[in-house]
Amino acid sequence: MKNIWRYILSGIAVAIGGMFVSDIAGNFFNGMGGYGFGCILGICMYLCVVIVTCTGIIITKFNKDTHSKKE
Repeated sequence: MKNIWRYILSGIAVAIGGMFVSDIAGNFFNGMGGYGFGCILGICMYLCVVIVTCTGIIITKFNKDTHSKKE
């Protein structure tokens, strides 16, 4: 149960981080089509980074488990 709460709190922290990144990108890319377009672009970039990072962590965990079973 302790791990579940840790993952829930981590997910909330990541979501709050995404809101900040989206707001910053909305202000930074404001000239490309408005604040809304900049926010959408920012959250898409943020999601790409999160997905690649999480996938890398999962693959690393599977590879570590596979190597430990072979030994």
